[in-house]
Amino acid sequence: MKRFLLSAIAIFAMSMCTFAQSIVCTDNACTPITDQTFSNTSVPYYCPQSLTFEQGQAVDVCITIMCPETTNVTAYGFPATAQIQSLTITGFSNLPEGLSYCVSRVDLDPTTNVYATIHITGTAPSTNEDYDLELSGIFTGTASAFSQTIPLENENVTFATGIVLTIGEGQSLPSEIVCDDPCPAVTNQPMSQTTIPYYAPEELTYNVNEAVDVCITIQCPANTNVEYMGMQAAATITSMTITGFSNLPDGLSYCVSRVDMDPTTNNYATLHLTGTPTTANEYDLNISCNVTGTANVMGNNVPLNNQAVTFPTGIVVTIEEETSNSVVANFTTNPEATQLLGGSTVYITAGQTITYTNTSENATSIAWTFEGGNPATSTENTVTVTYATAGVYTTTLVAYGENDTQNTKTIGVNVSEPSTELAAALSTTPAAEEGVVNITVGGAITFTDESQNADSIAWTFEGGNLETSSESSVEVTYATAGTYTARLVAFAEDRELTDTATVSIIVSEEPVAPEVTASFTTNPEPTQYNDYIFIEINAGETITYNNTSQNAASIAWTFEGGNPATSTENIVTVTYVEGGVFSTALTAYNEDQSESNTKTITVYVAEIIDNVDESAISEINVYPNPTSSVINIAAEGMQNITIMDMAGRVVMSKDVNSNFETIDAEGFSKANYMVRIATTDGVVVKNIVVE
Repeated sequence: MKRFLLSAIAIFAMSMCTFAQSIVCTDNACTPITDQTFSNTSVPYYCPQSLTFEQGQAVDVCITIMCPETTNVTAYGFPATAQIQSLTITGFSNLPEGLSYCVSRVDLDPTTNVYATIHITGTAPSTNEDYDLELSGIFTGTASAFSQTIPLENENVTFATGIVLTIGEGQSLPSEIVCDDPCPAVTNQPMSQTTIPYYAPEELTYNVNEAVDVCITIQCPANTNVEYMGMQAAATITSMTITGFSNLPDGLSYCVSRVDMDPTTNNYATLHLTGTPTTANEYDLNISCNVTGTANVMGNNVPLNNQAVTFPTGIVVTIEEETSNSVVANFTTNPEATQLLGGSTVYITAGQTITYTNTSENATSIAWTFEGGNPATSTENTVTVTYATAGVYTTTLVAYGENDTQNTKTIGVNVSEPSTELAAALSTTPAAEEGVVNITVGGAITFTDESQNADSIAWTFEGGNLETSSESSVEVTYATAGTYTARLVAFAEDRELTDTATVSIIVSEEPVAPEVTASFTTNPEPTQYNDYIFIEINAGETITYNNTSQNAASIAWTFEGGNPATSTENIVTVTYVEGGVFSTALTAYNEDQSESNTKTITVYVAEIIDNVDESAISEINVYPNPTSSVINIAAEGMQNITIMDMAGRVVMSKDVNSNFETIDAEGFSKANYMVRIATTDGVVVKNIVVE
């Protein structure tokens, strides 16, 4: 008989592996499963759940393997088939980093003990990958080679098991938010026939900026689809734990009143949807959960334990654009409210007043509530309210519109105890700017005492026609040019306590004309690039200009390329019919037009061509970017190329009739440029940097 030098190889392995000593389980956490259908792989196996885990997920899974009946070996370089009589596991390799294993039984005999279990535990690594697990062992049996049967004993073998462990990128699901004030579940209403049956007491359609407060009852579905080992499987649900509710409109939030649902005993939960939506759209809501039940995988029922599933619920929340007749509650206050992170608050002291002015939109009537104030309520548009007692209060305005619609605005009122400290303070007419009052020779200033907790006062007016005064309000005339000081001394407690306030007075020989500054705002707002300010619109669109000039007696607009072309109005809406690069200028004049100031802005108007081929436009390429030598332009049906700097000045323009052009850029200054490309399909502007 020939002596065969036999070395076992895995059916799919490309090279031999080093054998590892087996690690025997001590926890008895896994038990062999002998009544399931095993995979048709090199080493038949059964896993009670999907072998797909997310990054960082805890892994605790048992895999039952069956002793294979045959394996492949080589004899003198020729393949031979070996019949396995017994197998001792010596290693389980190619596990991801962070996972470990143990084997609950290491001897397998195809005739007496054909099952063993492997327990894999640990934490899934942070790298996405598929891991093809391998099994190392020592087997006893016989090999058939050259029509001879060769006895084998304690032969090393490495199996490609066919077990694939997949680590995927972790999915961030919103944490469960449980209601403090849950909506009651509605169990006596017809549920929708959607993926997750649900009932909503009203149509889920709202306007942008409309307050939303609605309860939605959802029912645990009896069935769903899950992913099991990379395959879609139908699952029967026995319980469901909600882990997230996503795809809500911006501005809305939710909470759920119950997180465990069982189709037979506790199959309703409630969703409380609140907030104010900010963006119009249709939102198909999704619910994320863990389900328990069974999945039908290739004709076998596989138990599921907390299988992660995301359902399209069938619930659609529609947010429509705000209509012009929507009622919006709003008001102003004097003194003004301070904007804080949690809202707006007016700060005053006890005994002071606040004047409220209604500025609501589309309101047919209003109702005020002034907590802590006098009066406590009102329906007037302007109300002055006195607060006599220190405390923290709220003021609420409810605006009512047509069809029983309403909207509410609330602010805080913080009333503090009056200060008992002596504090000298004064005001002037004309008002001081940064502690200085500017007047001309012969001009007068009215001084008013604003001191707190003063028993008496004393004024001193350097350079004025009055040297001193004790009146609360006094007018002083200044006849000589110069710089002077006005001083107010406040007294308390029989003049033992004093405090002083001062203001500087500059008296000029000639009237000082305020500097004229041209300024304006636009709608749409402009874009600023370095020192350049410009607006981009399409032909046929409009820009509304609003004069905000300082110290101007008159103004003059010039709208190049626009209609109208000129104006002297403060607010002007200008239409741009044709494409091009234009400038808008506003000149502001003083009273006799001896002084002026001008502000200019660039307007880029893109041409609009009917039946534009968007796909063709998207394929226009300008390269390299950045560049120092040439600019290559590739586009179908080019007709004209114009290069402009960021101030709108044309650097180069040429008519072309080709699909590819090269522009010499060596003479260009180092800067950013806009390349305007006109094609038979439309006009596109691309940015390029010349270095």
